Amino acid sequence: MSKILVSGNSLEHINKLLHKDIDGVILYIDKLSVNSNFYVDIDMLNSINFMNKEVFLCVNKIMHNSDLEYLRYFIKCIKDKNVKILFYDMAVYNICSEYGITDKLIIYQDHMNASVLSNKFYYGLGIKGSFVTNDITYDELMEIKDKTNMCILFLGYGYQPIFYSRRYLVSNYLKYIGCNKGDKYSVVSDMGVEYPISEEQYGTTLYTKTEINLINYLSSLEKIDYIVMNSVNIDDDKFSMMVDKFIRRDKLDSTYLGFFKIKTIYKVK
Repeated sequence: MSKILVSGNSLEHINKLLHKDIDGVILYIDKLSVNSNFYVDIDMLNSINFMNKEVFLCVNKIMHNSDLEYLRYFIKCIKDKNVKILFYDMAVYNICSEYGITDKLIIYQDHMNASVLSNKFYYGLGIKGSFVTNDITYDELMEIKDKTNMCILFLGYGYQPIFYSRRYLVSNYLKYIGCNKGDKYSVVSDMGVEYPISEEQYGTTLYTKTEINLINYLSSLEKIDYIVMNSVNIDDDKFSMMVDKFIRRDKLDSTYLGFFKIKTIYKVK
């Protein structure tokens, strides 16, 4: 049976979630992560009682030269801890290689790393885990699981980033039109569909129109090692309620699946 990993929107939220029958938590690291409502530093990380749950640390920022000193310091601080590291930039891999802890790494590159061959490549580098993109179908996901030795993570509930930009797109747009009305924004497509967009310290992220929710397919995903529940853009109470439903393996009448059951084929003319 798949294990359940959750993120949280605050330290209080994380502590409440840790009291549930989950298997682990994902924490986003201050100055080294993007796409979250809540970030922790080394001191806060050391102060949390994880109640014997598994701990995954997300360092999914694209690293710049100015980040490398702190990144190295962070890796040195956690190299002997019983944690896993979700990463995007290969600078993380290079530093972890120096410390001999590549087995702690989980490749997490949003829309990339979506094939059997790419996962075999990273496994050959000593990376044992892969957070596979939701841009692929159930059949493609299971092919990766069956044909690689990777420990697989997959988003089962939450908003999926559509794209991330290092630029401050919201601030720049508001400055251009001479307007500033609150901090909740969305991008509206030609079809009238609204996509939430959020700006933070290190850039801007556009998310799916609503939460992906695979609760009705948990029995089909039992071979997947970890089902991830992402709290970003979701109210604490709503998220906690959905965590309980996932733990119980409840069924819901209607859910948004993203590409889970939809094949997308683009022909180059």
